[in-house]
Amino acid sequence: MRKTSVLLLAMGILVAGCIEESDGTSEVDYHGLEYEPPLAAADFTLTDQNGNEVSFSDFSGKVVIVAFTYTHCPDVCLVIEGNLDYVKSQLGDGSSQVAFISISTDPARDTPAHLLEWTVERGYDWPHLTSENHTLLQETWNSWGIAVANDHLDGDDHHSDNETEGEHSEEDGTAGEYTVGHNTITYIIDRAGNKKIAYVGADWSATEFLEDVQTLVGE
Repeated sequence: MRKTSVLLLAMGILVAGCIEESDGTSEVDYHGLEYEPPLAAADFTLTDQNGNEVSFSDFSGKVVIVAFTYTHCPDVCLVIEGNLDYVKSQLGDGSSQVAFISISTDPARDTPAHLLEWTVERGYDWPHLTSENHTLLQETWNSWGIAVANDHLDGDDHHSDNETEGEHSEEDGTAGEYTVGHNTITYIIDRAGNKKIAYVGADWSATEFLEDVQTLVGE
């Protein structure tokens, strides 16, 4: 397992925009890391588990939660997915105002067919996105500040040895027996389409995350 790098995590956050802990000067104190000022989120068009094209812009006017995970992850991604499922189940009347999106960091294995089987098995009904066009998916990762160690992508010209705090280690092995290193940031996007709040890693409270979502829904 590789050593983690705080430096690259910081670089990933800088790519995404300026994030800082709330200092009590804003009107609302969020539990997560708040963007000051909010930063416009990049659009994308990828393929969901049903084989349909889904764009970020499809959810204009809603609070949108965007996570970067993969189905063969042994730990962190599974925690995030479970947290999102909990948050989604607790939204009540506000559920129609919130959209959830999970984007794969492992398109080689996370095909639409596999994502459909995986989400049905777990009862996850929100879009889980991937793409056969790995370059397109890499552009999405980059535009959202997600650094992915992408040696697992066959025929990819852009290999990386990047390591980040909270990342999953990448180990060489036979096909299908590897983990994917990536920094783990879950975003909450406001109704205007701006990155508003970020949660790093998976060691965060789903209850506090839910409260931040509900706050944005009420604004």
